[in-house]
Amino acid sequence: MANYRLVTGPTTEPLTYTEVKNFLRLNDDSEQAFVTSLITAARQLVEDRTWRPLISQIWAMQFDYEEINYSIFYINKSPLLSVQSVTYFDENDVLQTLAASQYEVDIYGSPARFRLINIPELKKRMNALQVNFTCGYTNAASVPLPIKQAMYLIIGHLYENRQDVVTGTQVHEIPDSSKYLLESYRNNFIFAPLI
Repeated sequence: MANYRLVTGPTTEPLTYTEVKNFLRLNDDSEQAFVTSLITAARQLVEDRTWRPLISQIWAMQFDYEEINYSIFYINKSPLLSVQSVTYFDENDVLQTLAASQYEVDIYGSPARFRLINIPELKKRMNALQVNFTCGYTNAASVPLPIKQAMYLIIGHLYENRQDVVTGTQVHEIPDSSKYLLESYRNNFIFAPLI
């Protein structure tokens, strides 16, 4: 199974501080740092649960020698914007770049797909081949409204409940409505429970 590594994270968030401040009906900026951290936490939670990067970021997907074959590999980070390069360690353990004509990519699937046309001579090692790609929505305006609404609900919950809260026999968890809003945006290849 491929390993994923974040190379370059997003430079902006799907929601601005002002948008969240208005949603929370805050009268001043005394908690700006805290609210800003909640925006990042909510984005990361949504990305972890859906395997869907919300704002453009660069990732690497690595394969061990034993995993390399002519099968179709799924890139579980939709939407996929582009593949920058495919690198590999040759038989002498020297890093090489595979020509773009030696692989094909389907950026439209969810998840996206990748397939080697010709397999190069590889060193028998872990992380023998790496796919370097950019994924996520190009800007905040492109992020679907249901995802943003789920983030608002998560942020509101985290703002009001700054620690795990038990009232009687009820535990207040992340709002169920955010789960429903995110359900249709989950990567189709991921079967793990949502939140």
